[in-house]
Amino acid sequence: MTNTVLKFLLTAFFVIGLTFAISAQTGPPIQGPGPGGCFPPPCIPVDGGLSLLIAAGIGLAGKKAYDYHKEQ
Repeated sequence: MTNTVLKFLLTAFFVIGLTFAISAQTGPPIQGPGPGGCFPPPCIPVDGGLSLLIAAGIGLAGKKAYDYHKEQ
């Protein structure tokens, strides 16, 4: 093998080895369960990004309709 290919393979194996060594370490010990429940009751923010996505879709549709009517 050429010197360049050998250097590349050595570097690749070194980086892959470091990746496995870092991911093989354990995290901190798990504590007991935290305080349960939530207040106020709707704990899941369902509307957080959904309303922005709908607004962006309406804006894009309006722009497309405007461009279509302007072209005619």
